[in-house]
Amino acid sequence: MKKFKEKLSYHFDQFLSKGTVSLVLSLFLILFLIVLGIGLLLYLVFPDSRFSTMIWTSFMQTLDPGNLSGESGKPFYMIMMTLATIVGIFITSLFISFILNGFQNKLESLSKGRSKVIESNHTLILGWDNNIYVVLKELIEANKSQRKAVIVILSDKDSFQMNQDIKDNIINTFNSKLICRSGSIYKKEDLDMCNIKDAKSVIILENDMNTIKSLLVISNTEFFIKGHGHISALMYDEKNIDVAKSIGKDKLEVIYLKSAITRIMTQTCLQAGLSSVYNELLEFEGDEIYFYQTNDLHGVLFKDAILRFDNAILIGIVRNNVTMVRPNMDTIINKDDQLILIVEDEDKAILNDGLIQVNQSVIVQADHASSLRREYISIIGYNQKIHDIIQELNNYLDKGSKIRILVNSKDHVNILEKLEGDFSKIEIEIVLGQTYSRKVLDDFIKPTCKYVMIFANDNVDFNDQDSQTLLTLLHLRDIEEKRGNNLDIITEITDVRNTEIVDLAKVDDFIVSELIANKMLAQISENRHLTAIFDDLMSSEGSEIYLKAIENYIQIDQASDFYTLSLSASLKNEIAIGYKLKNENHLPIVILNPNKNQPIQFTPGDMLIVISED
Repeated sequence: MKKFKEKLSYHFDQFLSKGTVSLVLSLFLILFLIVLGIGLLLYLVFPDSRFSTMIWTSFMQTLDPGNLSGESGKPFYMIMMTLATIVGIFITSLFISFILNGFQNKLESLSKGRSKVIESNHTLILGWDNNIYVVLKELIEANKSQRKAVIVILSDKDSFQMNQDIKDNIINTFNSKLICRSGSIYKKEDLDMCNIKDAKSVIILENDMNTIKSLLVISNTEFFIKGHGHISALMYDEKNIDVAKSIGKDKLEVIYLKSAITRIMTQTCLQAGLSSVYNELLEFEGDEIYFYQTNDLHGVLFKDAILRFDNAILIGIVRNNVTMVRPNMDTIINKDDQLILIVEDEDKAILNDGLIQVNQSVIVQADHASSLRREYISIIGYNQKIHDIIQELNNYLDKGSKIRILVNSKDHVNILEKLEGDFSKIEIEIVLGQTYSRKVLDDFIKPTCKYVMIFANDNVDFNDQDSQTLLTLLHLRDIEEKRGNNLDIITEITDVRNTEIVDLAKVDDFIVSELIANKMLAQISENRHLTAIFDDLMSSEGSEIYLKAIENYIQIDQASDFYTLSLSASLKNEIAIGYKLKNENHLPIVILNPNKNQPIQFTPGDMLIVISED
């Protein structure tokens, strides 16, 4: 008997644990048994009455306590009706309690972000870090031209907190719908909850190990098997890229953060204002890179096609799935070629009739000028990027160049002294001292120095790295002012949240590693073919972006339009994409894809932005 009770209790507990529905059904069962018992007792005491009538009377009494005032009869009958009324009040109260509790649990469940996403053609972001706001802002901007855009975020954070953080950091989502879901990016069920199979793209915001784990799970979903979307991810260690690609296969587009930032910092070091060019290209706001298809340029030479767009810059073509940035100027455009344009929107590209009048008398008939030159560069601070920076600088500097490095640790001195590589063209000197000390900086910055690179010290707490960098920058600006000389300073910022503060310091260029990388990530999530273009533009081989003196292209004694500059650049096998105007306040004025018909009066110090090869 004891075992029977235990089994009954166990099965009853299991039934109740199923939730609100089981609780309500249990109450219905209890109510039925009580009504049946009261009706049976009344029938036994009053056999002249119909059994069904007694059942109905007791049932109605439990439903409406007010019915008791209209009842009359013998004492036992009245006691049973009173009992039925009390039972009704008790059970009705429980009904209301259970239903309200179930409704509250459902609301809590919804607020936890565990309901199924039924959207399709959406962007799915896996993971959460401080850079997610950069990605979201770029995606929101990209989605402005779409009628119904959806971004789904899956993270182990509480969905209510995610929504609140987004509201605090993003002012306006415009026509983009943001959906937050709480769960694990390593569980197939949670990925399916976000309807990953119908996503147009997946962005992973995690470290290398977590990215690889997530890729393993994604590779077993319908997205990987049947979906038409692709995956975009940042990788921080080059050794992990092959592993990631072996899992993601042709679905995965990888951005190697260290490589991308190293190339940009190296190029920017010798060309003040270049970081602004990259920021412009990598933002969805304004002009960016698009792929454009038209039959109107079939049979036209590439150099002539450059002058056929009034409000766009032609920088390359895609032929047979091969991307060619700055192809041979005599390349004939085929019918099936896709054109690569820098334009505000692909729908806004306007072709002219090809009868553009160019003032060729102002064009400077000079050969392509090499960017290799002898320079003196000062580097302040140390982290792992410096090794690759020095290697890259060796590709851009001419023989006789010198690099001085100020580090704050003897360990860093030892590491740099063991630096391997062919540095026959440059002399490297290492100085030990406090990187943000005014006295040390006064001695370290020599009068012959023109270029300065500031790096975050990797032996300093992350929260203090940018503070030290900012202090160093302010000292350098004061040194510059008191000495009366110009320093081109490029600064590395580690935390994207400090961007606005550093901007106030009037730095020539500052590189926020995570900011640029995540902008690239957002761009590639929208169009995976941009990976090949970014790789080409940021590598030391092939075409790159350069800032060159405007006097190498036109005579500046009179105003010239951008058609003239475009033609002059094409004669040197280069593509003009914009210009940088000289600014005394260290804040570069960079114009990409300018109005080609508007005459501009350039002055000494202005630069033409070109895609070229050295």
